[in-house]
Amino acid sequence: MGWLDSLILFFCCVIEVFLLYDYFNNFFGLKRKRKYIKIICAGTIGIIYLVNMLQSNILNLILVPIILWIFVTVLFDSKLGIRFMYFIVAYSVMIGVEFLYIILSNTTTALLAKTGLIPVSEYLWQLLLIKFLNYIVFILLKQMTVKSKKRMTNKLFLIYLCVPVSTLGTMLIVFYSGIDIGKNIILKILMTLFFVCMVTGNMVLFYAFQRYTENLSENSKQKLELLYQKAEVERLTKIAEWNENYNEIIHNTSHYLKVIGQLAYEGRNDEICKVVDELNGKLNREEICEYSNHKMLNIILSEYSIKAESAGVVFDAYVEPGCILNHIQDVDLITMIGNLLDNAILAASKKEKDASVVVRIFMQKDGELCVIKVVNDFVEELKEVGGRLISTKKEAGIHGIGLSSISKIAEQYNGYLEYYISDEKFNAVVVLTA
Repeated sequence: MGWLDSLILFFCCVIEVFLLYDYFNNFFGLKRKRKYIKIICAGTIGIIYLVNMLQSNILNLILVPIILWIFVTVLFDSKLGIRFMYFIVAYSVMIGVEFLYIILSNTTTALLAKTGLIPVSEYLWQLLLIKFLNYIVFILLKQMTVKSKKRMTNKLFLIYLCVPVSTLGTMLIVFYSGIDIGKNIILKILMTLFFVCMVTGNMVLFYAFQRYTENLSENSKQKLELLYQKAEVERLTKIAEWNENYNEIIHNTSHYLKVIGQLAYEGRNDEICKVVDELNGKLNREEICEYSNHKMLNIILSEYSIKAESAGVVFDAYVEPGCILNHIQDVDLITMIGNLLDNAILAASKKEKDASVVVRIFMQKDGELCVIKVVNDFVEELKEVGGRLISTKKEAGIHGIGLSSISKIAEQYNGYLEYYISDEKFNAVVVLTA
């Protein structure tokens, strides 16, 4: 085997591992950190390449599927039966395309023998063509599967599909055009390298299209999140106004009592009823508890205290005196604490009894850091994909990126978000610089 054949064989091993990784990543979450993924992928490529270099069909048939199965088992988080089913589908595509190509190639050879055209005879070109056919079948499979996480819109996918189809057509036409370059080693090398670039370019282009589609979807979610935040800010601002009016009414209570007393002394009962009705209307508001000297924080915690009580969850909130939150914009505070408490109350409400949500806001490192900690009960299995928790809420379109939003906002204030499980409770901690 020459150096060019060895190079193409290695390239095909890279494609094989990439296709399997991309296929499984489209349906399942990773259970390894990103820095280990590259090492595992590189190791798998190296092992498969060494097996192929032995030039033994029997070893290939036995060892390659075992190596690939270990690869997907180590990397991807899924139930054994489901993972095995998807692996069988993926490996069947790989083997099926190869056998289909052999059948078509033999048929074509017989037909072309009568015309004098040159059939595909170069092994390394055949290998490239087989892997490229595998690639096309895999992208079709991902697009047609309902459970696929990275599907494009059908219109966008059809636009992209023009590229691999035209590339495949170009490769086939060159193979069967009757051009004999077998004796010209330089032309052979150049043609092979250009085909490698075509295959690589197709994969990179599809990745770019896919990222573009994901960004469109992410932007749509962010727009929903912004609409939700805007509505929440308007609602809580209105409550703040009601609270100010309420305090003013309480301050003027003595005036109302004097008016009512004067009307009672004069026997004007109808007018007394009107004054009382007016006063009741002004007093009809949601109760705002004083947790701190931060008005918006008090409103947020009071609102979620009522939500927790409605859900049958014990709500325990404490703000350490002197906590510095004035530099945080109201919309950011609403988004961070609102998303944390939305998640916490929903998770805790699914516990049958003694469910609780504990909120602690305090300072650390001599007032340099403000810490927002929310601890809640939970009973359902947490779902995490790619290092991100997946929302189980019905309003997933609005709340599905809640933790991601919190993390981004915390970073804007030179802070961070972390979460963990301790004593069968879910802990979410936001750290902000004061």
